[in-house]
Amino acid sequence: MSFNYRVIFKIVSIVPIIIGMAMFIPMTTAFYYNEWTEFKVFFIIAVVMIIVSCLLFRYLLRAAGPIRMRDGYLIVTLCGITASVLGALPYLASGQTTSIIDSLFESIASFTTTGSTLFNLDTIPKSLLIWKGVCNWLGGLGILVLTISVLPALGIEGKTLAQVEVPGQILGKITNRASDSAKYLYFLYITFTIIEFALLVAGPMNIFDAMINTMDSVSTSGLGSMNHAFSYYNSFYNEVVIVTFTLLTSVNFTLYFLIIHGNWKTVLTNKELRTFFIIIILGSIFVASNLYFTKTYGFTESIRYGIFQVVSMATTSGFSIIGHADWPAFSIGILILLMMIGGCSFSTSGSLKVVRFLVMCKLVTRGFTRRMHPRSVVAVKIGSHSISALRVSYVTVFIMVYFILLVVGSILLSLQNLDLITTLSSAIAMLSNVGIGLGDVATGNFSIYCRPLRLVLCFLMIAGRLELFTIITLFMPSFWSPDKHRNY
Repeated sequence: MSFNYRVIFKIVSIVPIIIGMAMFIPMTTAFYYNEWTEFKVFFIIAVVMIIVSCLLFRYLLRAAGPIRMRDGYLIVTLCGITASVLGALPYLASGQTTSIIDSLFESIASFTTTGSTLFNLDTIPKSLLIWKGVCNWLGGLGILVLTISVLPALGIEGKTLAQVEVPGQILGKITNRASDSAKYLYFLYITFTIIEFALLVAGPMNIFDAMINTMDSVSTSGLGSMNHAFSYYNSFYNEVVIVTFTLLTSVNFTLYFLIIHGNWKTVLTNKELRTFFIIIILGSIFVASNLYFTKTYGFTESIRYGIFQVVSMATTSGFSIIGHADWPAFSIGILILLMMIGGCSFSTSGSLKVVRFLVMCKLVTRGFTRRMHPRSVVAVKIGSHSISALRVSYVTVFIMVYFILLVVGSILLSLQNLDLITTLSSAIAMLSNVGIGLGDVATGNFSIYCRPLRLVLCFLMIAGRLELFTIITLFMPSFWSPDKHRNY
């Protein structure tokens, strides 16, 4: 059984068209700010990309046939790789860097909504900064379409696990037809973007910075090293707006569908949502208290900085309004834990996700219960709903793979001979798509790593963003052997 290559490349050919059209935004920015080198680069790349892709799509227009699971995994991976390669071209062609690895890192960091960088974002051309923001925004939207519309069709456990607390008929409407799901997601995502942009512009932030921060916060891929956006304005209003929308886009997007249909009871009793906010509230209390009692900041600043950084880590957005590298060890420990838990399922957030964290806690509790009562039958439940043994097994494997990659990634990054906090937090930041770490990478700038290790960082970002299984499956020999799994 071979891959349906014609259909695969037909679908992948749409990606360059989207990216080419998106390049008109930074091209317009370059024209406005008289950045003529970048203007020519974006114009030429966009036109060539659109023309070639349209010709390829037209050539493959009549390609048809079933798309099997193996085809689906390959499509998802190739779309991600294609977007990353094409998104890297402006950095390379404009002379911002002469390194292919560096330009790929910058592009991958954007499309995976990690938000990290190798550049000084306060000094690069504004059109390239807008391009990074556009890629972040497209990456956030792509992840929503991927996790709600595409991955469930490939058998990824997200849909079945989410059905525990989201009514089956509602989730079915969202996920069964990818086109309807995409329209629903476009509407919500664009609505959030427009509202936040309007709110930021209404405050002290100028239009350019408002556009950048809007695209970065709704995609939960904040640019950690774009420090002037916060230090220059020093606005509590801006911080509240950004925190609010990073929280909104870190919530399970299927819940908004329930809200539209007036099903508030299901939303308010959703176990994952309630746990997510409990984690944020407790984390904020612990960090703010620790900052105050260790006299790191005053009372007001401890609350302000503590809440902002907790939300930033918990939502994996990676914003930073003040340096947190020298915070007390207790606060650092809380932030690391939040980085690994992440936001809700079916959101733009990365990392393990709260629903998997819940299942893991239930498994630990069941283990102790059965230790004391060996003959007892204890189901793993979220709320009042039981989760099948198969789903529990999938979650267990996912968490194991996460920590295996985390350990292997940390060991490889340790070859740079940096301190433990920097090395470990770098691996967590990349795998969880947070974008900022601790120690020497607290600003979100990872230029301290040599180029071979930057490839390791790229792999961790892609693996984390594609839910681990999607990318790792391609390394399995059985995936490429058509004789072993004829119905696969």
